[in-house]
Amino acid sequence: MKTISTLLLEILFMVLGIPIFLLLFVSGFFYTVIKHTLKWDYSISRQFTPILRSINLVFDGLANAGAGELLNDVLKVKNDYARYGKWYETISAVTGLLKQYEKDSWLRRLLNILGKNHCEEAITEMQAYYYNHLFTKK
Repeated sequence: MKTISTLLLEILFMVLGIPIFLLLFVSGFFYTVIKHTLKWDYSISRQFTPILRSINLVFDGLANAGAGELLNDVLKVKNDYARYGKWYETISAVTGLLKQYEKDSWLRRLLNILGKNHCEEAITEMQAYYYNHLFTKK
């Protein structure tokens, strides 16, 4: 029963949160563009690039959470630690961790289109420390 109530609460937060967050994002985005255009100090690298980066990370997390089981099955992930499906990790970082601790995959080679060693560089310091501890603890 507790699981169902937790699920219903998450759905309620999602239904209420998505419109509020979208409205906040759109109004904040236009405010930033108008403010810095009027001041004539708009910096693409300072204001626009972080917005695009955040959007990419949000959708990467959604894709990782939504397609986690699919990616684990298609890529035949065997370990219990570095797996797809965690919303707070990027697909690139998990792919880099899998190359490091389990095996290389066609997905990592595909993601290298984004840059040489893209998946390895996507691994944060915290992930590197955490997973190194897990895999060497055996």
